[in-house]
Amino acid sequence: MIRSLYTGAMGMIVQEKRQESVSNNLSNIETNSFKQQAIIASASFEKSVLNRANDPGNRLTSIGSMHFGISVDDSYINYEQGILKETGRPLDFAIDGEGFFTVQLPNGEHVYTRDGSFRLNAWGELVTKEGLLVLGSEGEPIYLGTEDFTADARGGILTQEGSYATLGIVTFADLQNLQKIGDNLYTLKAGEAEAANNFSLRQGFLEGSNVNALDELVKMIEISRSFESNQRVLQSVDETLGKAVNEVGRL
Repeated sequence: MIRSLYTGAMGMIVQEKRQESVSNNLSNIETNSFKQQAIIASASFEKSVLNRANDPGNRLTSIGSMHFGISVDDSYINYEQGILKETGRPLDFAIDGEGFFTVQLPNGEHVYTRDGSFRLNAWGELVTKEGLLVLGSEGEPIYLGTEDFTADARGGILTQEGSYATLGIVTFADLQNLQKIGDNLYTLKAGEAEAANNFSLRQGFLEGSNVNALDELVKMIEISRSFESNQRVLQSVDETLGKAVNEVGRL
């Protein structure tokens, strides 16, 4: 009976984590290139059930296994492309297809983003909204000095002064090796980045979020009902325990 309390409580904890994930998706529905995240739950704390009754030598033999609830196993990011929105700004870029822009943190680490809402810093270098350097195909900062330039579909940038640079657009063998670190940035947990090929760069466009508001609202209803079901289990077990303590004890 006590096991029922733990099982119900664990179910409520998982639904709470799912609710946090859905709430985060909905709050970023207007965030450029935001990717929907989902929680993966699985049965946990599996234990073997042993019995002596069916063994002539009174030895313990397995009669199966039992799960003591569910827990959060992992998270999954849906990298499906969002809708491209035209802005007309020359410093806005959208990747139509696979790939990520390469960005450099202040400590020199390379991270990645699909958010191409860029600007120029005081030195004329291409940077993100947060001021992080956007890198070229050779890992170098991209100096433009002016917004008077054109970009081609392969990421090449040509200024009116004749200078040329190529955006460092990369992809990965397994996108689930990417980890969100905030500000629409991703770090690579395992593997290596490689040059992307199956894409077309769109200047004057931004990629929207891939969150479907209707789907997320339906998930919120499902989570709420599941949470309430686990809550009722806890209440029922608690009432039964109360009767066992207060009534059975008097016999």
